[in-house]
Amino acid sequence: MNLTTEERIAHLEDFKTKDWLILDEWEDRDLSWPGDDVVEQMRLEIQDFTNFLIIHVKKEGVDLQAETQKYYDNWDTEYFENEEIEFIVEISQIAMKIAGINTDEIII
Repeated sequence: MNLTTEERIAHLEDFKTKDWLILDEWEDRDLSWPGDDVVEQMRLEIQDFTNFLIIHVKKEGVDLQAETQKYYDNWDTEYFENEEIEFIVEISQIAMKIAGINTDEIII
């Protein structure tokens, strides 16, 4: 995707408004609903990561790939089960692609 900085930011802002964690999405993945508290924490993780991307996309001369890797190197996933982490990452990869990050090179 060859988007301008403004277009990337606009798409990321739109991305934040979508509810990625509705019950249908859980059922599509054959996962059990973990409860409202966990889902809210997952939403916050996605929001935080998307905000991180927006802040870094706005900065000039930032190695977004490297900054994103650092983000994940420091990401505390203790609160979540493996399936929930995978779900968060799947959604976050959509945001990464919008931001222009090569998701194949990010190690999570």
